[in-house]
Amino acid sequence: GITLEDWSPLGGHDSRHGEVLELPIVQSIAASHGVSTAQVALKWTLQHGMTLATGTTEEEHMRTDLDVFGFRLTDEEVASISGIQNQETMLHLKSFWNDTIEEMR
Repeated sequence: GITLEDWSPLGGHDSRHGEVLELPIVQSIAASHGVSTAQVALKWTLQHGMTLATGTTEEEHMRTDLDVFGFRLTDEEVASISGIQNQETMLHLKSFWNDTIEEMR
């Protein structure tokens, strides 16, 4: 089969996508589990069966990123985050295709 890999699961360097960690729903979910918003985003990715590609040179940051196995998101929490992800993805794809079509003209 095909394994999906989530590059920049925390939003990446593009300022349009880095806001996921600041969304109230993600903050609320993180608070309810006693974890960071980054851990919630990483856990969402893992619960979808994807592998992760994160990047840092800071050891403590690595440890925090890897500390996502002590909790599980509920089905409702996953659905809430999926709704956000789907909206962001669709906006990004629409922008990408509009830009691509414009360049081809």
